[in-house]
Amino acid sequence: MDLNEILLVIAALFPAIALCIYVFKKDRAEKEPFGLLLLLLVLGAVICFPAGEIEAALLNVIPNFFVNWGLGTVKEGTMYLGSDFTYILYNVAENFIGIALVEEGLKFLVLYLVTRNNKNFNSLFDGIIYSVFVSLGFAALENVLYVTKYGWMNAVMRGVLSVPGHMFFAVLMGYYYTMWNLYKKANQFEIQFKANGLILQNAPEFVYKNQLTLSLVMPILAHGFYDFCCSVDYSLATVGLYAFVIFLYIHCFKRIKNMSKMDGDNNTLAFGLVLNKYPSLIEHFNRAAQNGGAY
Repeated sequence: MDLNEILLVIAALFPAIALCIYVFKKDRAEKEPFGLLLLLLVLGAVICFPAGEIEAALLNVIPNFFVNWGLGTVKEGTMYLGSDFTYILYNVAENFIGIALVEEGLKFLVLYLVTRNNKNFNSLFDGIIYSVFVSLGFAALENVLYVTKYGWMNAVMRGVLSVPGHMFFAVLMGYYYTMWNLYKKANQFEIQFKANGLILQNAPEFVYKNQLTLSLVMPILAHGFYDFCCSVDYSLATVGLYAFVIFLYIHCFKRIKNMSKMDGDNNTLAFGLVLNKYPSLIEHFNRAAQNGGAY
C-alpha cells in the first residue's frame, strides 16, 4: 500500500471517527462501556459483507419482476423501461427494498440483538449512541471500499453526504428505539400500579411496540429516499436530495442536542411519564411519604 492509499484510508475513516467522538461526548447521564461500543462498531462493519451479498441477489431479482410483468426488458445487462412511471417504480424497488431495507434491517438486527436486554441500556440517550455506533461502523468500512477505489473527490463527497447520512438514519432509528425502551418501562409501572389498585384496570396503557416498528421503518424510508434521489436522472430529484440532506443535518443534530440535554435514567423518566399521565398518583405518593412510605 503506497502513501496515497494510506492517506485515502485515513480520509475515509476520519468522518466516521469524528462523528463517533461527537456522539460519545453527547452521552451525558452515564458513559457507555467502551467494550460495548467497540462491539457495536465492529459488528456494524462486519454486516457490510452480508449486506453486499443480499443486495447483489436482490438487485438481480428485481429486474426479473419487471421483465416478467412486461414492464421492462434487459438487453446486454441493461434494463430498459417503457415509461417514466416504470422508471420511477423500478428505482423505488431497487433503493427502498434492494438497498435501504437490507442495510437498515441488518443494522437494526445488530442493535436489537446486542442491546435490548443489556443492563447498560438504561438512559435516554443510549438508543441513539448504540444505533449511531452500529451505523458508523458500517459507514466506515463502506467508505474505505468506495474511497480507495474512486479517489479523493469521492472521499470529499462521501465525507459530506454519505457518512453523515448513515449517522442521520441511525439517529432516526435510535430515537424510536430508545422511546420503545422508555415507554416499555412506563408500561411496566402501569401494570404494577394496576396490580396494586392505584389506577383503574381499564385505563389505556402506554403503547410501546409501535416505537420499535418505527425504529426500523423510519430509517428505511429516509435511506430509501436518499438513495432514490441519487439514482434517478431528474433535476427535481437532485434538488430534493440536497434539500433532504440539509433537513437531516438540522433535524438530526438538533435531536442529538435535545436528547443529550434531557438525558437521564430511564426508570426515573418512565416514572415521570406515568405521574404526568395519572396526576392523582402524585397526591397518593405524597400521602404515602407522610405515612412512612408505604403504598
